[in-house]
Amino acid sequence: MKTPSASRAERTGQKILDAAMSSLLAKGLKRTSIEAIAALAGVSHMTVYRRWPHKEDLFSDLLSREADQLFAHVDRELAGTGDPQARLIEGFAAIFWSFYDHPLLAREYAADPATTLRVLTVSSAPVFDRAVDYLAARVAGLMTDAPMGDDEARRVAEVMVRITHSLLLTTLETRPFTTRDEVAAWGREHVGWILFSAE
Repeated sequence: MKTPSASRAERTGQKILDAAMSSLLAKGLKRTSIEAIAALAGVSHMTVYRRWPHKEDLFSDLLSREADQLFAHVDRELAGTGDPQARLIEGFAAIFWSFYDHPLLAREYAADPATTLRVLTVSSAPVFDRAVDYLAARVAGLMTDAPMGDDEARRVAEVMVRITHSLLLTTLETRPFTTRDEVAAWGREHVGWILFSAE
């Protein structure tokens, strides 16, 4: 059971992340200060600094929260999709597109590509690990005829996440996709073979 102080700390953390999202969308990472985020959240700047010593740490945690919300959304969206290959491809497309088309990520990359890429690489471990955990739990259940063991599912999940991450990093500049359907088509051609033999 959570203690009242832990619940209060969680609520405060969420308020700070909400304030950070509002401020980042309005001003961008470079023009957003910890002090401004604290003021918007109604807390002292030291409260923010204790948890997030650098803006990039806060940005990274904000991406982690966005990822968690995205994974929950993808589960709801694909709940009625019975075909395993369709679930894999549509899940890949949904997750990739949500990051690729996210207003915060698009804005930050346009304003400051170097910092954004650093956050997406050096500071991306929490989001990356969440994504691997999420996908491993679902990949294991895709192959109903020959279910995967946990280790195999995790290896496949890591390959999938690395492909998605790499594709994101290499397309933020060139923006080759204009719709999620185009991402799904790319996935059918380049990703499906990881789990499924060609027909």
